[in-house]
Amino acid sequence: MATRTTTKKAEPKTTTAKTAIEKEAPAKTAAEPAKVDAATAKKNTEKTTARKTAAKKTAEKSVSAKKPAVKRTAAKKTASVNAEVYVQFWGKEVYAKDIVESVKKIWTDEMGKKESELKDLKVYIKPEDNGAHYVINGDITGFLGL
Repeated sequence: MATRTTTKKAEPKTTTAKTAIEKEAPAKTAAEPAKVDAATAKKNTEKTTARKTAAKKTAEKSVSAKKPAVKRTAAKKTASVNAEVYVQFWGKEVYAKDIVESVKKIWTDEMGKKESELKDLKVYIKPEDNGAHYVINGDITGFLGL
């Protein structure tokens, strides 16, 4: 029988000793009192007050000047494709745009309506009938011979 040996990984040792060196501040001697005359102290106080006031004003201006960013969406460019639809059957060729123009002419001339009243137009070309059926605004139907 073979014996199996296992080894443990060495764990890293951690120390709690401080590595940073602390510097001691020089002690003030009580023998040397700070001599400041009243005029100099007043000027220093006025300068710091003026600086604080100026800082507050610029902070207020920067806060009030910042307006919420307006997101501008880029206008989507639509590719205009010059599409022409032709229907060819029994040796004939019919241009779809001509059929739409003919239906519009029927709408304005024969029915006496304005072209602006034409909201929806559906055209169904049927070669076996040799014509096109149309539906205007969902309720008026008709047939146009080719």
